[in-house]
Amino acid sequence: MGGTDDPDNIIVLSVKEHAIAHAKLYLEHGNIENYLAYKGLRKQIGKEEIFRERSRIGGLNNKGKPKSKDHSSKISKANKNNPKLQIPHTEERKQNISQSMKGNKNSSNHSSPEFKKKQSEAMKKAWAKRKLK
Repeated sequence: MGGTDDPDNIIVLSVKEHAIAHAKLYLEHGNIENYLAYKGLRKQIGKEEIFRERSRIGGLNNKGKPKSKDHSSKISKANKNNPKLQIPHTEERKQNISQSMKGNKNSSNHSSPEFKKKQSEAMKKAWAKRKLK
């Protein structure tokens, strides 16, 4: 993993061997990209699902990082067709949203360190339980 493309560093693998190599890397390092590669090579998930998940991961990994002008323009073009982003937030609409959220306790402590730690542990357990098929 992370090697060069020198001929002495490349081995020939069948598709099945390639999938198994990604499964081993995923189990060893926990890298979700290896899990997706394994599932894709085994034809257990399609290209659309892989693309969607890679986009989600990329968004998480790149949060807060500056984007190139090309990347920004692609995001802008994609967002123009998103109906959720087309609704203008007038003062009246903001007030309606605010009123509807009053008394909602669903996310009152989600930013506390205790909640974050508890959630992190729960997700680690959930990912550990996930088995490769």
